[in-house]
Amino acid sequence: MAELDGLIRLRRNTVEEKQKILADLYRNVEKLEKRKKELEEKLRKEREAIDNNPELETMTYFGRFEAVVLRDIDRLNEELKKWELRVQIAQDDVRNAFADLKRVEIVDRRRKEEEAAEQKAKEERELDEIGIEGFRRKDN
Repeated sequence: MAELDGLIRLRRNTVEEKQKILADLYRNVEKLEKRKKELEEKLRKEREAIDNNPELETMTYFGRFEAVVLRDIDRLNEELKKWELRVQIAQDDVRNAFADLKRVEIVDRRRKEEEAAEQKAKEERELDEIGIEGFRRKDN
């Protein structure tokens, strides 16, 4: 039977590569979420400042500032949706690659168990033959 060690190494390498890609995707999502939280915090602080100092000029500038920040947050939300879809696809890819690896490992383990059982049976037959031959020689 063919050795599956090379195929197992290949599958394991494939899983690791796909996990690295998934980790990169998670980092990108994390960066976008961090940027979104920073914008939300900045907007909250500016609102507090306006509430504490309600002047007409600052309220005018705040309105424009708020519109820009909310637009940026919406853009980040859309970007996050795209990245989350990529993450889901990558997760499925990792899951499938891992399942392929496990299937090959199971086949390899079963083959090795079968070979070991065949070898043991062969050795037992040989020992039985030796025992029978020894018994036969004693009888003669």
